[in-house]
Amino acid sequence: MGKHAAKQYFDWQGRLIIRPYYITDLAAIYGVNSKTVNKWISRFPKQLGKKDGHLFSIKQVTFIIKKYGMPSHGLPDKPFHP
Repeated sequence: MGKHAAKQYFDWQGRLIIRPYYITDLAAIYGVNSKTVNKWISRFPKQLGKKDGHLFSIKQVTFIIKKYGMPSHGLPDKPFHP
């Protein structure tokens, strides 16, 4: 089997690249597990709406960032706590 390239969530300046993400991507970005992200998003079902398949849209990702803050870099020193 071939190697998979590491996903790049942040640009060269350490800013989050805003694009559609899976819940596991959001968990990795914030340094928490996907169960935690599920709890966060379950608080805003009307505002977030339904996912497009398994991905959160750019609009949904932007909403999550507005609610929980912008992650600052790709390698969190410790888990994010809103």
